[in-house]
Amino acid sequence: MPLVHKCVSLARGWGDAYSSNNGAGMSSKDIEALRAFYVGTRQQLYTYAVSITGNREAAEDAIHGVFERLLRCEGLPADLRPYVFRSVRNAAYDASRRTKVRTDSIFDEAAALEVAEPGSPGASQPGEFEPLLQRLSPDERETIILKIYDGFTFQQIADLRQVPLPTAASWYRRGLDQLKTILTAESR
Repeated sequence: MPLVHKCVSLARGWGDAYSSNNGAGMSSKDIEALRAFYVGTRQQLYTYAVSITGNREAAEDAIHGVFERLLRCEGLPADLRPYVFRSVRNAAYDASRRTKVRTDSIFDEAAALEVAEPGSPGASQPGEFEPLLQRLSPDERETIILKIYDGFTFQQIADLRQVPLPTAASWYRRGLDQLKTILTAESR
């Protein structure tokens, strides 16, 4: 059974309550844009949040909290994708600190089998590489997940992580080099 973000209440009907009761005044156009963004990226966000928290429920709570806060805003950020990924990252790290979940564990035991739905964007099945990814540093692991599974550019990763571009590229290259070394050593 694929590991899928279960918070479908965000995908349907969630804007109705906010459009009529939202004191901040988010327009129905913004609510619909946010709903479409959520539907299009929820699996990527979930995979990313689980990679940080190592816990399905904490990942879902982090994503839910970010979208709930966004719905209370007056409008959407100009560059929504990096903003949401950064917000989910921050919420996931906050959840990890609160629940004292090990941040160097990318997925809980049940999640190690599959991450993305088959046929969905990013469905290259990181679960099969999970034991290898766990051997990387958190920075290397997170950068590889953002680059390979979520399709971010190095500049977007640098902006999201608030580090210089060469640092993001270095984490990626070091992580790939380590994976290559590990695979070479294990194939002997």
